[in-house]
Amino acid sequence: MNLKNIFKTSRLTPRVFGLVLMIALVTSCSEDFLDVVPQDRIDKTTFYSTADQVIIGVNGVYASLRSDYGNLNLFTMREARSDNGQLNPNGQSEQISLDSFNETSGNLLVLDGWTNMYRTISLANAVIQNGPKATGDQALIARAIAEAKFLRGLSYFQLVQLWGQVPLRTTITDVENAAVASSTAIDVYNQIVKDVTEASAALPDSYTGGATQEVGRATKFSALALLGKVELQRGNKTAAVSALNQVIGKYSLMANYADIHKAGNDNQAESIFEVNFNPSNQTGMGLPANLVYQSEMTRLGSKANGTTTPAVIPTNDLISSYEVGDLRKAATITISVAENKPYVSKYLDLAAAAQGHDINLVVIRYADVLLSLAEALGETPDAYGYINQVRARAGLGAIDGSTPGTFIDKVMKERRIEFAFEQSRWFDLLRLPSAQVTALMSAQLTVQQGVTVTVTANDLLFPIPQPEIDLSNGLVKQNLGY
Repeated sequence: MNLKNIFKTSRLTPRVFGLVLMIALVTSCSEDFLDVVPQDRIDKTTFYSTADQVIIGVNGVYASLRSDYGNLNLFTMREARSDNGQLNPNGQSEQISLDSFNETSGNLLVLDGWTNMYRTISLANAVIQNGPKATGDQALIARAIAEAKFLRGLSYFQLVQLWGQVPLRTTITDVENAAVASSTAIDVYNQIVKDVTEASAALPDSYTGGATQEVGRATKFSALALLGKVELQRGNKTAAVSALNQVIGKYSLMANYADIHKAGNDNQAESIFEVNFNPSNQTGMGLPANLVYQSEMTRLGSKANGTTTPAVIPTNDLISSYEVGDLRKAATITISVAENKPYVSKYLDLAAAAQGHDINLVVIRYADVLLSLAEALGETPDAYGYINQVRARAGLGAIDGSTPGTFIDKVMKERRIEFAFEQSRWFDLLRLPSAQVTALMSAQLTVQQGVTVTVTANDLLFPIPQPEIDLSNGLVKQNLGY
């Protein structure tokens, strides 16, 4: 039985859901601007009166990203949804539905992901709206507003790819005025481009270190790289090339692929933007505890927790996609000794304990710019040159027009391997014709479940959470098929 044909009412009332969307985060300064901990509620209209307070506000937006990118539910929606990962078949039913395209509008895991991202947007809106009225260092205030626009654009980029038509909130709202109608995906993309373009014009090339100048904040090149990815995603390849070309040569590939996600190796030469996790401040990354067998944690000598059965498991199709000699395989997937089963080993800090792993999640890195630019250029010598830079680091030989397969197939395969379990694969698939994606996922799930599974075009977007629709009194429209 297809669960989408069964109406489920949400376990959250519209009023409670509205409260969830309210800004509820205040942050305090620390030596590392990202190591901020939510402490209390703040008044969104009176707090941002000085440059220092605006900086504290934007620090809170950065901190909120941990709940977006370190969240198992969102990780599942981005990874298990694709052909890279599958969920534990004996897991919780709402979670399994995210892998099998059977989730409903009442799914609380989908609601959790939605709410997390809108919280980040709400925090960014407060900075963008109130920052211009603040007193003090106006250049610093302008930079903080640009950072908030970049972070808002990044969040909406995730939302529009997962849900399509979403409410476009660009001003501070309260519970009584939280109802905002759905915007078309085109309008959402236009707002993202506006935000990120304005951010790229105001952000510095780099940071010098010290208070308010911490390495790891969004830069001009973070914004340009994101702009290029956004334009590529919506099919504007010429605009994507223009943005991405401005990032070429500003970063470099790490010599060793495994070092990209090595514990403590933060903001390295390849990293363009990453989300900070720091166990010394009780904000370590906990995601690996859901991806790695406990037996493996014990065998490897780690005090960190693992799990009896990983929440997301590499598919056989992904494992078989690696070429012989590809150095990325051992850095991404390991076979557990006790269970003799594969698990995601890309994010492991063997010195980790209860506070979590000292590993940042890299959201945009230079390899992404190279492969995105190659895809936007199409089958040209320059495009193959960018692809082959990535392949050379992986220990593989060069490819060219004579290599079997279409150009887009070759690019997509390279992206699949290079960014496996970096929450990119599902979004990459969405750039392909929908019929190709549905056929691919139908075939994968049929093999995985042992029964015929049919994925339709309507399944390529998640359902809008029912509480959002209820709260809006119908202004927010449900996606087709739910």
